Amino acid sequence: MAAAPSAAQVAALIVVVKQLFATSFIGFAVATTLYGISVLQAYLYYRNYPADHRALKGTVALLWVLDTLCTIFVAHSLYTYFVLNFEITPTVDLIIPWSFTSEKFLVTLITFIAQVFYARMIWKVSGNLFITLVVAVLTVVTFALGIVTTVHLFQNPLATTISARSFQILSGMVQGFAALNDVLITVCLCVWLYRHKKGAGGWGMGHVFGTEKILDTLILYAVSRGILTALTQFMFLVLNLSLPHATYWMPFHQAVGKLYVNSVFATLNVRSTLTEKDDGTAPATNMSFVDMPLGHAPTTDSGTGTGTGSGNTRSTGRLKPLVFAAGSGGTGTESMDLALHTRSVTRDSGEKDAEAPVGAEAY
Repeated sequence: MAAAPSAAQVAALIVVVKQLFATSFIGFAVATTLYGISVLQAYLYYRNYPADHRALKGTVALLWVLDTLCTIFVAHSLYTYFVLNFEITPTVDLIIPWSFTSEKFLVTLITFIAQVFYARMIWKVSGNLFITLVVAVLTVVTFALGIVTTVHLFQNPLATTISARSFQILSGMVQGFAALNDVLITVCLCVWLYRHKKGAGGWGMGHVFGTEKILDTLILYAVSRGILTALTQFMFLVLNLSLPHATYWMPFHQAVGKLYVNSVFATLNVRSTLTEKDDGTAPATNMSFVDMPLGHAPTTDSGTGTGTGSGNTRSTGRLKPLVFAAGSGGTGTESMDLALHTRSVTRDSGEKDAEAPVGAEAY
């Protein structure tokens, strides 16, 4: 007959169980809250931007489906641990549920899609092939290492596998590369937006926000988005490596995928926020970001003051200036966020900016 566990053993077991319950509960509560926000973001996107490209709509739908499956799989794994395995031999709880491993793969896939989305954005708005390739390579490496860790967990579905040193190093590389990529994406977007504050075109047609204010808002948003995802990945990495036998990393793991989904959705929905008027009503047109394909950023000297349109255009450097245009949003050919139009911007002393031609290209 097996000896009864001592009081010290029971107390140690209670501490482990309470820690698992606490981290799982906190992580699931935060994750489901973020999931609710992503559902709202997806609804607002499809309601406000019906004219966006099908590929962009498909990306939003795919991310929402993956996010929903992540929530279902986490719920299934927790129900398996806390309900189905209750009063069963403790060795059963050492087996990682298939749903937990599947959710880990889905988080890896969501991270890949989100970072590809931002890599494409960097290419569209900057045209810098080197930076785009660096971001793309980090994205692919992160995705490949994530697949390797997922396959390893399917082949070795034991809780002790997670705390193994070799697996922690491999998993740490996934979070490290993802966090590094988030920082790089954030820096690139912020630097590009900041450099183009001086060379941006006019913001007219009845809109109340100045170009500089819009750029400041976009810089602030890019920083907050990048810091949030990178910090979550970093905390996941640190807690996983420093406390391998604890589960303090669980909330960050459950939240990171949903933060990527919400960041992409918010990037798309920010267009309507920036075009709201002071009275809180939105104008009939939607904002689209456009830039010029030429290699120099033109600025304009003041005209002669006669209103004859004789202002001079000069180059101030090899930049692709940010220009804002208003699209109708209802024709299916305009109102594409961060789209590329082709137009040259000149301002005369007595005339308004020239309008951009129809034909926006989506992300």
